[in-house]
Amino acid sequence: MLTLTKDRALALVLLLIVAVMWVESGNIRPATSWQPYGSALFPRILLVVTGLLSLLVLFRSLLAGAPERTLPRRSFGEWLAHNRKVFSLFALFGLYAALLPMVGYIIATLAFLVTSLGLLLGIDSRRKWIINLAVSFTLVPLVFVIFRYGLNVWLP
Repeated sequence: MLTLTKDRALALVLLLIVAVMWVESGNIRPATSWQPYGSALFPRILLVVTGLLSLLVLFRSLLAGAPERTLPRRSFGEWLAHNRKVFSLFALFGLYAALLPMVGYIIATLAFLVTSLGLLLGIDSRRKWIINLAVSFTLVPLVFVIFRYGLNVWLP
């Protein structure tokens, strides 16, 4: 008998959200004469990636079986310490949203990606720094070019 684990529940909820958002993306205005692709292209790309990753999590959770582990109870202070990266990422995102109109997309996004990847990966080795900087300095211009020249959407 299958039990509903956290991974299975997360995957099913995400698949439901992706399905609803896919249907709703049909309400996005179609391409105009100056747009080579419609405005729904990028959201649909993200929905496909999210859906595929959710299916992967679901299949892996079905193959692995239900884990038999119990987590010890933690105090509120221990819980905060354990989840400090999550709260730090929320604070970084708030700072990013505040800086975006002031310094522009490229600078704000580079700073956000380098800082958040440094927080998540750590910065304790040269290899991690190279990965961090390579990902940041590749994705930011790539997304900018896709929006500016592929979708004809101006970023701040």
